[in-house]
Amino acid sequence: MKITLDLPDPLMRRVKIRAASEGRKLKDIVSELLERGLENPPAKSPSGGGLPHVIDPRTGMAIARTLGTPRARKVRLAESLAAMEQANAEESLSHAGNPR
Repeated sequence: MKITLDLPDPLMRRVKIRAASEGRKLKDIVSELLERGLENPPAKSPSGGGLPHVIDPRTGMAIARTLGTPRARKVRLAESLAAMEQANAEESLSHAGNPR
């Protein structure tokens, strides 16, 4: 099917460079990228202002998605570790029958 899209020039340059570097047709690269994008579930933004995330179907773990996210900020290692400790503590309480 033919379609006309209005895409940003920098994006089209990147797609064209990829197609040329792989020796493939532009339409094949665009089709592949669209397919990959549609296979991934959309990012969900949790209530409370957290980062958008998806759940990895293989591991069940949340994966933060920050590209293109307004007001996204870098998270320091200490913050990540604290969040993991809190999640582990909440999970332990939940298993013990004491929801937070």
